[in-house]
Amino acid sequence: MYSKIYSGVALGINGMLISVESDMSLGLPGLCLVGYLSSSVKEAGDRVRTALRNVGYPIPSRKVTVNLSPADIRKDGTGFDVAIATGILISMGIFFIREKFNKELEKTLFLGELGLDGSILPVRGVLPIVDHALKNGIERVVVPEENASEASFIKGLEIIPVGSLTDIIKILSSGEWGDPFVMPEIKKSVQKDFLYDLKDIRGQETMKKGVIIGVAGFHNILLTGAAGSGKSMIAKCIPELMPDLTYNESLELTKIYSIAGNLDLSDGLMKRRPFRAPGQNVSNAALIGGGMSPTPGEVSLANGGVLFLDEFPEYSRSVIEGLRQPMEDHIVNVSRVRASYTFPARFMLVSARNNCPCGFYPNRDKCRCSSGAIQRYKNRISHPIMDRIDIRLEISPVSYDDLFSDNEGMDSKTAKAMIEGARKKQEERFKNESINFNSEIPQSRIEEFIVLGEKEKKLLRNIYDNSGISARGYYKMLRLARTIADIEGREFVSERNIEEAAFFRNEDGATDWR
Repeated sequence: MYSKIYSGVALGINGMLISVESDMSLGLPGLCLVGYLSSSVKEAGDRVRTALRNVGYPIPSRKVTVNLSPADIRKDGTGFDVAIATGILISMGIFFIREKFNKELEKTLFLGELGLDGSILPVRGVLPIVDHALKNGIERVVVPEENASEASFIKGLEIIPVGSLTDIIKILSSGEWGDPFVMPEIKKSVQKDFLYDLKDIRGQETMKKGVIIGVAGFHNILLTGAAGSGKSMIAKCIPELMPDLTYNESLELTKIYSIAGNLDLSDGLMKRRPFRAPGQNVSNAALIGGGMSPTPGEVSLANGGVLFLDEFPEYSRSVIEGLRQPMEDHIVNVSRVRASYTFPARFMLVSARNNCPCGFYPNRDKCRCSSGAIQRYKNRISHPIMDRIDIRLEISPVSYDDLFSDNEGMDSKTAKAMIEGARKKQEERFKNESINFNSEIPQSRIEEFIVLGEKEKKLLRNIYDNSGISARGYYKMLRLARTIADIEGREFVSERNIEEAAFFRNEDGATDWR
């Protein structure tokens, strides 16, 4: 007897429907799985056979063929087990399938891994698969109980949670799906105070201003200064300064964490922008993404949030250079023989480094590094990477008077109000665009969104001719000036905004362009 139902697989952060065809006929007894399968899917045959026997429905001594199509897409993972077992149960012909129920099966997707005792275990990547299923006519999804909350994030589908194969058998024998899953109400936690507050960082008002500009426009930042000057501390303040995720950003980020298996289901869709801080020993695949079965790397897990790389020059050269494409294109492409995977990587890079290998420079009483060693240390970050960083701040050590002053300076509450004001201006400017922040303005549309007067154009020409800035750096400086103007509530970019942008850009080899 022939049967056909649907399962799904995640490719990148997108889902794909997989047709699971089962046929039971006379012939040499055995279970044959076909359809360009990985070893984890081929092993499903033994899991399904054993699980069916242990719940009292052993596969008859017949030839059983299961085809997962399309056959040119590699199937990986354990999420097909439940669909394969369900297809075989239907093919066995022991259940009377009414016409109405059969039509419902045609619009139902099955996901889940099987234990040998018939239990149904959770799987990764449910969210992108369910989202894709809804867009392709699926009306109902049968998922493991542990994945029901995740699947319910996508509205418009009936979610049927199952805990074991006996639940599937009950559905097939009765022709009824049972009660659909209803997401329990999530209590929203209210955090009144900032966990990390800018006011705790004393005497670094220029650094605070640079960070405010960076957060307001989603600009990449490099903080350079002596150890203990507050670089790491201010980086921890950034996530709480950032605006809330939009619905589309939240859904995309939740999909990424679903695929990576890092999803916390206690708070619904992810609401907070991520803060990822991998250590210096991180591999290229772990940072950028990849592996035999490609999964998102740290740059994708930081999508919409902050990727903090402390002691930036201490990372391996290949890891640092691997940031070029995601910093420029905001995506990561992972190519394999028969498939190519794309992961979003729209992160804000916040990096920090010391002035020298020992961390004491410019204090020559403690620093014993030669000028050559200092230069080699700085050269570990190549010019193409430096050119992609918008704000490059030189941080001075905190003086005793500043450290113990009663003047706290800029606090996070004030900073966040400034950032939210600038963010509202960007929302209005880009309301009909696929752009969220000034840093994302395409080069081809710079003149449309950043209108300059003659004085501003003349100043920019002087900067370009005398500072050694690249074309990429020039446009990044313009976007930076646009953000500074937004913070000040200005409609047009002024000469002062451009000068401030040039200061924070801190181009190497700059001269007195005034």
